[in-house]
Amino acid sequence: MLSLQSEPRLYNFNLRRMQQVANARVPYNVAAGDHHREDSSLASADRNIKPELSHEVGEDILLNLAHQYYKSGNYKEALAHSKNVYERDPCRTDNLLLLGAIYYQLHDFDMCIAKNEEALQINPNFAECYGNMANAWKEKGNSDVAIRYYLIAIELCPNFADAWSNLASAYMRNGRLNEAAQCCRQALALNPSLVDAHSNLGNLMKAQGLMQDAYSCYVKALRIQPTFAIAWSNLAGLFMDAGDLNKALQYYKEAVKLKPNFSDAYLNLGNVYKVRYHALC
Repeated sequence: MLSLQSEPRLYNFNLRRMQQVANARVPYNVAAGDHHREDSSLASADRNIKPELSHEVGEDILLNLAHQYYKSGNYKEALAHSKNVYERDPCRTDNLLLLGAIYYQLHDFDMCIAKNEEALQINPNFAECYGNMANAWKEKGNSDVAIRYYLIAIELCPNFADAWSNLASAYMRNGRLNEAAQCCRQALALNPSLVDAHSNLGNLMKAQGLMQDAYSCYVKALRIQPTFAIAWSNLAGLFMDAGDLNKALQYYKEAVKLKPNFSDAYLNLGNVYKVRYHALC
């Protein structure tokens, strides 16, 4: 089973203004991946700053905190802060974009769509909102609507590499493999470091029986981002199909270690154990 990358992105989310306001008060440069320490620092900052801020400054710092909680994976705290900003100013499109991304991560795809639609009422040319709505529609199982929104996003912003990559995965779901490959290549031309595009192109190569090319795509993704669980899982699938169960087992284990809620990788890991058991009988 191939795994498609469909993570939402806070496209072009601009923290510069918030950081200028908050730099003196909010710990910002936290080691990547150390979510516990980041949450702890954020919680401390949260307690210390809110009582002494004016309404205007507090709104910016709350949004900064919401974004940092989002980046750390603490979506409930991110939602609480982002809602607070929304209550103060429901027309901030940067916050509406963040709210949509938070709801996506919480699997409330209807609310994700609703918040992006609110942002589009204010700024009809907000390409990132179309991209995020497309992600939500894809997760709701409607690839046709997702494709339509990705295409609008790309029309508004032709250099939107993430939208090209996500459009590729939507085309793949609809069996439109040639168009998917073209989109992957366009995404990589715009951003060669886009790991999901490398992985999805690998899936397309595998579907055409080009196993060595698929292998190269997955390895490129992992060289860029060694913690990319989806590429480990897809690489494991290559070795499973080739009959190398030991490597398949090793790589599926790596995938679930990196992403403990990765249901596809767990399922395939079980299949490897099942095949090994029958081979021993």
